[in-house]
Amino acid sequence: MIVTIHQPNYLPYLGFFHKMANADVLVLYDTAQYSKQLGFHNRNRIKTPQGAQWLTVPVQHATLRAIRDVQIVDGPWALRHRQALDANYRRAPCYASYEKEIHAVLEKPWTSLADLNEALIALVARWLSIRTKIVHASELPAPQTDDATAKNIHMVRSLGGDTYLSGQGGHDYLDESQFTDVRLVYDAFTPTPYPQLFGEFMPNLAAIDAVFNCGESIKLRKMFGDASR
Repeated sequence: MIVTIHQPNYLPYLGFFHKMANADVLVLYDTAQYSKQLGFHNRNRIKTPQGAQWLTVPVQHATLRAIRDVQIVDGPWALRHRQALDANYRRAPCYASYEKEIHAVLEKPWTSLADLNEALIALVARWLSIRTKIVHASELPAPQTDDATAKNIHMVRSLGGDTYLSGQGGHDYLDESQFTDVRLVYDAFTPTPYPQLFGEFMPNLAAIDAVFNCGESIKLRKMFGDASR
């Protein structure tokens, strides 16, 4: 069984869903520490006529808190995000097919950042026909270590998995020597140009950019179908 692990980011990019599509189980690492520096726990980018624009969810002071404990600051952020999507994607070929559903999610009175992010991840995964099971790190037995590699292996073993599917960033921090009974595989996602509004292709935006522009087109199906297990 292939297990992949990722923190529950806000409107993740296509690489997140590529990795999810090629695993049997996705562990949302909600016990990981929230990090403003990493940049994607509470925000992501869409494309506008002026270039990339950040959509940011305001959160309460989150230093040393697990992502699952981070609370959203009450305010008009969701209205602004809906307005930004409408303004920049209303001319996208497929936006009308998805507009109501994403508005419905954003209109809910969210207080938990992790809950909001998971709802949006599940929505986009459904749009992309990804049926990978989602579990939470907080539901698994707590690892008895602070080592990042050992924690990931622990989660894979806890689920009965035999393979850990890592993103390319794992090359920078994983201790590959620890993978003995668990096989380590790196996901081979490469941004593939697809039709976008507003000029030249811009990679690694929020995955909704691809959905709104391409929908159920053959390019998206190929993007996720070509990855080998």
